[in-house]
Amino acid sequence: MAAHVDDESVHESEFAVAPQQSRSLEMRDLDYALQRLPLEQREVVLLVGLEEMSYADVALALNVPIGTVMSRLSRGRERLRALMAGSQPGAKLQVVR
Repeated sequence: MAAHVDDESVHESEFAVAPQQSRSLEMRDLDYALQRLPLEQREVVLLVGLEEMSYADVALALNVPIGTVMSRLSRGRERLRALMAGSQPGAKLQVVR
């Protein structure tokens, strides 16, 4: 018989465990989306997001202006969001009259 814990000082979320299979699928989808980014966007997204480098450090490492880092990061993040959501980034709706 399983022991019952009745301690209101421990929040229920502390007992919750995310399903490993779901996490694995999310990682696969993220890897796929990252691979679909243009190289220039992917390297900036990874250097800022994964390596936690500052914009200035990324600009120095890639030998590009800081504004270029910022625009590549912005476009890369937008494209990643669209890919992860399953939509085509930059797809515009056509106005029909």
